[in-house]
Amino acid sequence: MKCMNCGILVAPGLDYCNRCGWNMTIQRKAVRLSNLYYNKGLEKASIRDLSGAISCLKQSLKFYKNNMQARNLLGLVYFETGEVVSALSEWVISKSLTPENNLAETYINKLQANRNKLESINQTIRKYNQALEYCREGHEDMAAIQLRKILVQNPKLIKGYHLLALLQIREGAYSKARKILRKAAKIDKTNTTTLRFLREIDLQTGVVTNLDKKEKGRKEEYETDVAGYLYRSGNDTVIQPPAFRESSMWGTLVTLGIGLAVGVAAVWFLVLPARTQKVLGSANEQILLYGDQLAIRDAEISRLEADLESAQVSTNDTQKASDETAKKVNDYENLVQAVSYFQTNNYAMAASFLTDVNKNNLSAEAAALYQELKQNLTEYMQQDGQTDPEGQDPADEALGDTAPDGMDMPAEELY
Repeated sequence: MKCMNCGILVAPGLDYCNRCGWNMTIQRKAVRLSNLYYNKGLEKASIRDLSGAISCLKQSLKFYKNNMQARNLLGLVYFETGEVVSALSEWVISKSLTPENNLAETYINKLQANRNKLESINQTIRKYNQALEYCREGHEDMAAIQLRKILVQNPKLIKGYHLLALLQIREGAYSKARKILRKAAKIDKTNTTTLRFLREIDLQTGVVTNLDKKEKGRKEEYETDVAGYLYRSGNDTVIQPPAFRESSMWGTLVTLGIGLAVGVAAVWFLVLPARTQKVLGSANEQILLYGDQLAIRDAEISRLEADLESAQVSTNDTQKASDETAKKVNDYENLVQAVSYFQTNNYAMAASFLTDVNKNNLSAEAAALYQELKQNLTEYMQQDGQTDPEGQDPADEALGDTAPDGMDMPAEELY
């Protein structure tokens, strides 16, 4: 046996390692306990008690982590319950601990060789996580649709059966939930979650769920021969001989007609209902598929409408800001034109452009320039112009300083 501490081989009769002094007696006891739990796990796995097998195999690895057989079996049990990621993790660990003559390498290679199956399993795991997210967000109908698709692709995923059954219990569909949980029980007979959900359904419905297979009906006690003349009379078997009668053409035609009628009736009552059921089943599958597609499209339309509304609000804000900016630019251009005309002594044009300037849209420096230019224009126009008989100054009139009601106010108060 190899020493767990230093890794060298130790003779069977030695109680301590020759190199590091490790207590080999304790190690041998741990290995025996690990093998004991491995055997229990193997028994439980053989009768499909997968939950019990997982518990025993984990306990086996606690006592001796290098138990290659226990770790490989644990990976197989995980794979059987649909937990492919956990199974791969156990096989990778087993291969790293024991690189040679290890079946874990064969399991990994087989799984990786079928890329389509591995990708399908990965998709089911992602879809299961998405279904959980749907449940947290309150979209239970979409979660149920997603889970049904998952169980078609990965029919061994027990967690998928549990979540779908829980949704059915929440809706009060106890019969559907019981049917789903029976499928989960076929995979793992003693799963505690499955049994707990079934017990809750039994309490709600008052009907005890029987997970045992129903016994097939007993065969009839007495068989008949080809002609149908073998039967029982008390404890004796009596064989009634057939009665032979001459057959006529009319009798033959009647017999053929009866056979034809029986054949048509058989087709009508047996074949047509089966074909009708098949067509209805296919139609129901298409309806479920279209419903799923419509739900996804409705969600996408709602998202696009929200984005469009947000974009419209942003566009309106941008347009408003653009209009305000254009007004400010116009005010600055009018101020620049007024200054240019003032410098060329064209006071009338300078006053005309100055009246189109909104002082509130100017910066502090531009407002000061506006005020100075206005004052200079007023002075120059009073010097060069004439005052009308009513006392209105031409400069004030050009600058628009007349109040709406005919009352003269200072130009500074209008701005």
